[in-house]
Amino acid sequence: MEDRERQSPMAEHDASPSSKNRTLDPSESVTGVGIVVGIVGAVIGVVATLVLADTSGVVGWVTCSLIGALAGGSAGIVIGGMVGAIFGVLRGVTVAAVRDPNR
Repeated sequence: MEDRERQSPMAEHDASPSSKNRTLDPSESVTGVGIVVGIVGAVIGVVATLVLADTSGVVGWVTCSLIGALAGGSAGIVIGGMVGAIFGVLRGVTVAAVRDPNR
């Protein structure tokens, strides 16, 4: 049986590295922004700990700085991932809709 339904032609994409319009995969933006903001959050956590910690001794400072880095880094990764997801959805790749011939 021959398919006589008229279909639109497939759009051609230039996949060369020199292409001016680079598409953005949403997972790349989530990972990239999450890592960058996580590092910034860790630095902010360490600085805030060093300013606000009330400890005496090197072990106390190191322990508090480690906790501050982990807390700030994890908060930064969560916030950065959320911002990256929003950016990826707004500027990312759109998947072509699959057409059902029975519709």
